[in-house]
Amino acid sequence: MALVLRFLHQYYQDYYNNAQDPRTKDLLLLNPSWMPIAILAGYLYFVQRLGPKLMSNRKPFDLRRVMLVYNALQVVANIFIAFSGTKLMIEKRVSLLCEPIDRSTNEIALREVRLVHHYYVLKVLDLFDTIVFVLRKKQSQVSFLHVYHHTVMVLIPFFYARLYPGGHGSMLGLINTYVHAAMYFYFFVSVYQPELVKDVRWKKCITILQMTQFVALVFIYGIPAVLNYDCGIPRFWFWGAMMQCLFMLAMFASFYRKAYGRKKID
Repeated sequence: MALVLRFLHQYYQDYYNNAQDPRTKDLLLLNPSWMPIAILAGYLYFVQRLGPKLMSNRKPFDLRRVMLVYNALQVVANIFIAFSGTKLMIEKRVSLLCEPIDRSTNEIALREVRLVHHYYVLKVLDLFDTIVFVLRKKQSQVSFLHVYHHTVMVLIPFFYARLYPGGHGSMLGLINTYVHAAMYFYFFVSVYQPELVKDVRWKKCITILQMTQFVALVFIYGIPAVLNYDCGIPRFWFWGAMMQCLFMLAMFASFYRKAYGRKKID
C-alpha cells in the first residue's frame, strides 16, 4: 500500500504540478492545484444540501434583475471570447486537423493563454446558474445532467488551461462559446420578455444546437487528432474528450426525447 501511495504521489507531482505550463503559474483560479476541487466541493454541497435546506422554509428569492444582468454579461463575455478566439485562429492560420501548442512567450502565444484562462474562469462563473435555481426554489431543475455538465465543464478546462493552454484543444472551447452566447441570449430574452420565446420550439433549437456541438467536436476536433497526428497533447486527453462528448450527446438526446417528444410539442 505504501508503494502504491508513493507512486500516486509521485505521479501527481510529476504530471499535475511539475507539468504545469509556467505561463499559467500566476493566473486567477488556476493556483493552487486544489482550487477547482475546493470550488466544486462548495458548489455541490450548496446545491445538493445546504441551499435546499436553507430555502425549505423560505419564499423563493425574486432574482429577475440579477438574472437579466448575469445573462447579459454571459452573452457579452462569450461573444468576446468567441470573436477574439476566431480572430486569433485567422491570424495564426491554424490547422483544423492538428494545431500544436505554441509554448513561447510571444504576443500571440500569450494572447492564446489568456483566452484559454478566460474561458476557464467563465466556466467557473457558469456555476451561478445552479445557485439561482436553488435560491428560486427550482430544485427540479437541478438535475443530474445539469450538475454533472457544470462540474465537468470546470474540471476539464482547469486541466487544459493549467497544462496545455492553447493548440488544437482550444477549438473545443471556441465552439462552446458560440453555443453559450446563443444559449444565454435565449435565457436573457426568456426573463426580459418571456412571451417572445414562449413557443417551445425556441428551447428545442437551443438543445439541438448543444447536441450539434458535441457531434462537431467528435468528428472535427477529436478523430483527426487521435488517428493521424501528434498535436503536442497526449492522445488519451483527446480520447477522454471524445468519450465525454459522446456521453453528453447521449444525455442531451435522452433529455430531448423526454422534453420535446411528439406528445410534448403537439
